[in-house]
Amino acid sequence: MLESVTTRRQEQLEHLAQVHALSQAVRSAISAIEKNDLRQFETHLAAQETICNRLSGIKWTLSSTVVDETAPGENPDAQLQQEIRQAYIALAQLNRVYAALLKRARRSVGLIAALYRSHGEGYNRGSSPLSQRHSLSCEG
Repeated sequence: MLESVTTRRQEQLEHLAQVHALSQAVRSAISAIEKNDLRQFETHLAAQETICNRLSGIKWTLSSTVVDETAPGENPDAQLQQEIRQAYIALAQLNRVYAALLKRARRSVGLIAALYRSHGEGYNRGSSPLSQRHSLSCEG
């Protein structure tokens, strides 16, 4: 039983580390957006995807506790589970901020793209109306 408690604790520590790594990847992606650094943003986005895939492969539930007989009345995993819960709460808040930032960035990029499209249309329509009304002449 001691081995299963140790294994479960190790799994929970790994899970907590992955949640913290995901939070850090999200913070780094937010920073890349703020710096307008597309390459860094893509790098951090790929890291988020990798971490999410790892997290989805880990079986973890809040109710999967094991009572250690050496500490009567206390669950040694309870504090670790509380840390995991708090990490998920912090990650959820960070995700809300991230989603709002991405929404605003998408809107801004759309406006900038529309501005460039409308500006570029004036130059790509063919010959200018002014050149059609004027003729070139040489006086000698």
